[in-house]
Formats: sequence, structure tokens, C-alpha cells
Amino acid sequence: MVNSVSLFNAGMVAFFFAFLFYTIYTFSKSSWSSKLATAAAWLGIFIQGAAFIVRGMEKAKINMVSDWMAFYKYAPFTNMYESLMLFGWTAVLIYLLFERKYKNKAFGMFILPLALIGELSTQILGFNPEAQPLVPALQSNWLLFHVVTTFIGYAAAAVSAGVAYAYFARRDDTTAKDWAVVFVTTWFIFFFIIYSAYRENVLFFLAVSAGVALLFCGFLYLLKRTGIINILPSVEAMEQIMYQSVAVGFVFLTIGIILGAVWAKYAWGGYWSWDPKETWSLITWLVYAAYLHARYIKGLSGKPLAYFTIIGFLSVIFTYYGVNLIIPGLHSYAQ
Repeated sequence: MVNSVSLFNAGMVAFFFAFLFYTIYTFSKSSWSSKLATAAAWLGIFIQGAAFIVRGMEKAKINMVSDWMAFYKYAPFTNMYESLMLFGWTAVLIYLLFERKYKNKAFGMFILPLALIGELSTQILGFNPEAQPLVPALQSNWLLFHVVTTFIGYAAAAVSAGVAYAYFARRDDTTAKDWAVVFVTTWFIFFFIIYSAYRENVLFFLAVSAGVALLFCGFLYLLKRTGIINILPSVEAMEQIMYQSVAVGFVFLTIGIILGAVWAKYAWGGYWSWDPKETWSLITWLVYAAYLHARYIKGLSGKPLAYFTIIGFLSVIFTYYGVNLIIPGLHSYAQ
């Protein structure tokens, strides 16, 4: 019988080919690569969707529960491996919905890598892929709703960040300061993901992450100089996509925090304990709240909002990787 790990890996292969075909489409504008890219992305969605169902059944079996509906209680989103798979899967799904709405596939070259990095980091960082029995604190009907809504928010944040990076390459007035922001933030993302797991060889990981960030910036600059980046929608349309992604993420993060607080009341006797995870979730929520306030109340637009979007995603990265792996707290079991 096919197990969940095999299905997750098969889904990652499909996402990789989707990224490859999206890249070919961006450079060649060929119709065949366009169709294959979307088909491969949807194939990955269906394969990993099946993987989550199989995973839930595996966890129910480990916990000596025979009813297949135990997937509801033993939801497969309870550790770093499973939640990173959920992050990648949700990010691709949200992207595909935007692709369908805006009829533009060039963003796939920017969004698919974010999903793949999240999912591949489970192997690079050595997280245990095998299904494990749930600890008592996670055996709750609140688990499914809290985790899923939170990770929809995280995935929407990733989509908005991917659009923001492309946005700077798309603008005609991008300055050296803007490129510096793209480089530094990309450097931080790659460094922190790796360092959160290993916590050693700081200088080596700084150098490797800087190299990756430099390659990414060079790739964006190449797209800009050759004019290929113009296949993307207009700057105004990209700002709208960033806003819609942030709005979706903000709504689901809000719901996730509220559900988490209610769950905490049942599990630990209080709605809020200023656990590191709770604190950084609140900080992330405030960053996106500030984005929406700046856009609606202050009428801010353009580059400042793109900066907000990237800062929000950096906060998501720290909330997830940093708090889970470096700062001990009530959520430390989710590794």
C-alpha cells in the first residue's frame, strides 16, 4: 500500500515540473508549456491532498483507532514535517486560484519555488517524515480548524511575498535600495531556515545563504534587463494581487489566532499566556494590520506596501521556524 510519505514526495516532483514548465513559459511564451505547468501544479495538489487523507488514517491506526473518520481528530498537521507540507500545498492552491482569476501564469515561476523550499526543507533539515502518535495536548477537535486556518494565512503571506519580489523587478523605477532590500530579505529567509535547524557553522550558512540570495537577485535583474519580466501584469494589477493575498492571509490568521485562544482555554485554562508562538503570531498579525491600515486609512501605495508585504513574510518565517526550533515554549512539541 502506498504510504503518505511516498505521496508527498510524488507531489513535490509534480510541483518541481510545474515550476520548470512555468519557467519555460515565462521565457518562451509557448502554449504547450503553459498547459503543462498548470496541469502539473494541479496534479501535485491532488496527489498531496490524497497524502493528507492517507496520513490521517496512518495516525489514527497508530493511535489504535479503526474508524477512518478519525482523520478529523488525528489531523496530519501536528509537526514540522506535516505542517510544512500543508504550507506548500496551500501556497500552490492559492496561487492556482489567482492564476485562474487573473489569467496570467508568469507568477508560477515565483510562487512554486516558495512552496518547494518549504516542502524540501523537511528533508534538508532532517525532520522525521514518519507518522507519529499524537501527544495528549494535540488530541482535540480544535486542532484541525486552528492549524488549517493559520497555515492558509501563512501560505497567503508567501504568495504576497512572491508577488512583491516580482513587483520590484517589474517596476521601471527600482533603485539600488530596492535591490538591497530584496537581497537582504532573501538572505535572511534562507539563512534563518537553515540555522533554525542546525544552529552551528554560522559563518558557513551566512555565506551559503548570501550566495543563494545573490543568485536570486541576479535572476530577477536578468528578467528585468531582457524585458521578460514584462510578461507579468501591470504594476497596478500586481499591487492589487498583493493586497488580495494579504487580505486573505489576514482574515485566516485572525481566525487561526482566535481558534488557538479558545483551544488554549480548554487545554491550559487561559486564552492567552504570552507563549513565544502566541507573541510572534500577534506581531505578524500587527504587521499585516498595519499594511491594511496604511492602504485604506493613509492611502499608501507603491513600494512602501511591497516593503510591508515582505516584512510580514519575514515575521511569518520567524514565527514558524524560529519559535518552533529555537525558542522553547508551549508549542515546542510541534517539531
